[in-house]
Amino acid sequence: MNAADEVRRLLGGLDPVRGSRPEDEQRRTRDLARILASDPADLAGSTGRRAVPRRRLVLAAGGAVLAVAVGGVAVQTVRQPQPAYAATPAILTYGPPASAEPASTRLRRLAAVAAGQPAPQRPAGTVEHLESANWFLDSSTTGGRTTSAVVPQQWRSWRTDDDAGRTIRRTLPPTFRSAADRQEWVRRGGRIESSEQTEDFAAGEFSSVWRGPVPTDAATLREWLTAGQSAHPAPVQYLEDLAQLAGLRLLGPAQRAAALTLLAELPGVTVTGTVTDRAGRAGEAFSITSDAHGLPAQYTVIVDPRSGALLGYEEVLTERAGMLNVTIPAVITYRSYLVADYAPMPR
Repeated sequence: MNAADEVRRLLGGLDPVRGSRPEDEQRRTRDLARILASDPADLAGSTGRRAVPRRRLVLAAGGAVLAVAVGGVAVQTVRQPQPAYAATPAILTYGPPASAEPASTRLRRLAAVAAGQPAPQRPAGTVEHLESANWFLDSSTTGGRTTSAVVPQQWRSWRTDDDAGRTIRRTLPPTFRSAADRQEWVRRGGRIESSEQTEDFAAGEFSSVWRGPVPTDAATLREWLTAGQSAHPAPVQYLEDLAQLAGLRLLGPAQRAAALTLLAELPGVTVTGTVTDRAGRAGEAFSITSDAHGLPAQYTVIVDPRSGALLGYEEVLTERAGMLNVTIPAVITYRSYLVADYAPMPR
């Protein structure tokens, strides 16, 4: 399992425009995967079992930080009572599939739809402009107690052809299942007010993950997604990459077709059904269920059947929650891709 992929999964691709050393990411990610996949009692310690040393872990990858105040996991070995389960979004309702075709066939048909779309017009002086609405389960864990907040975010980006650009990330006030959880969150230093972060990037600095034009055929796209590293060991990691890419880059018709063709080639991809996404748009959903990151989960992309564009991405824990205080099944991440066009760079 690649470390950047694991932390990228947990962060939902929020801020992939910075990088860190691979060896640091590997060490931090091994710790995080062990924590989230563990039973709370294993971390709290018990008679005849050596207690985990008291410590706090702060993990970062791709510039997004996991910490108590900004959306992460702090672990200490103080035995405390379990809190109420965290509030999580409702599970989407999936209807019958649009056709009886298997996922691979249907995705290739949608790839053909995407390839047949007109290329977007690009006025002079404009750059790639994307906007998305995102939701993430932010959890702070101390010993046997986990406090979670629902943290909505709005993300906007502008990217030039030479990988310069700007991102604006607005974090909205979190919501909680109970007043007690809110008080505990504040006591631990968690933010409860809105905040906005603007970052500007010089040429070549917008993304440390993918640079240059997005390939227009599936085989080249697969290699491009893992450039500089070995191929992904788990098929679901390619699905996660494509979901992140849709939030980072403006994909033209040929690039959308390549992405859908790559999805069609992934072992284990299934048709989830027709669905109305969280922005009220009609789509078709395709999923891979995997425990590649420790906790069994369903990873789903929602595709617009009229254009082949990715509308959204969801992660749902399906069997167990590790130390996360959620009721299974539980949505732990979703993203809605709202705008992908050309616009002037803001001044």
